[in-house]
Amino acid sequence: MYKYKSCAKLNSFLNVTSVLDNGYHELKTHFQLIDLFDEIEFQETDKFLIDSNVKLNPDDNSILAAINWFNKKFDLDQNFKVLLNKTIPIGGGLGGGSSNCATTLKFLCDFHSIETRLLDYEDICFELGADVPIFLHGKSSFAEGCGQKFTKNFSYKSNYVLIVPDIFISTEKIFKSNKLYVSPEINVDKNCFFDVVLHENEEFSNFLSSFKRNYPLELAQKLKLSGTGSTMFIENPTNDEIKLIMHKNEKNFRVFQVKALEYYH
Repeated sequence: MYKYKSCAKLNSFLNVTSVLDNGYHELKTHFQLIDLFDEIEFQETDKFLIDSNVKLNPDDNSILAAINWFNKKFDLDQNFKVLLNKTIPIGGGLGGGSSNCATTLKFLCDFHSIETRLLDYEDICFELGADVPIFLHGKSSFAEGCGQKFTKNFSYKSNYVLIVPDIFISTEKIFKSNKLYVSPEINVDKNCFFDVVLHENEEFSNFLSSFKRNYPLELAQKLKLSGTGSTMFIENPTNDEIKLIMHKNEKNFRVFQVKALEYYH
């Protein structure tokens, strides 16, 4: 049995700078790795099996996609029994599925004594997902392209409170929205998808309105969106802000306190 941990990420900011001819979006962003982890165990078997503490499609998930991609690339025919203990919320913009995918690729490289540098970020970005390369890179970093080109390793030495509503956001729908602001100008204080999600997802819009009614306006104004999911975060909250959020007994969202990671391997 081989055991690995799989970390989450935040997008400190996220700007879409252009739309490519193939329909993909070029962006500039900062990926901040954080100390929120899933745990994955692998055991070699004849047939792929997955057991998890959350409901997953056994025939369509990021771990199986990674195994199939790896088998094809290195001409292998191998499967594993996988035990996945998820803590990272699904569909929340924290990169949990992409992290699981990257962790599986790292495990396979270790298992077959293959250097991870032989994995092509470009191929992985377009075949397995745009957030997968940052977890293979393993360092908080500024990025561009479609998320696979890392321009400068950098980590904020920050603490965060994550507010994770039980709301699924369709990434495909968000990227296709006519409300998406595309500009070569970079705003390092903004996620350009925040207004799009508010416009396209009524449930999220109602959630944010409710949050503003129940919490001080100054606190709500500090909320930032991570990625294209529903997770919002506050960077370096005060102790009073932490107590206010953590002590509320809310049923429609979860709260996590996390710290920035400079790197994770």
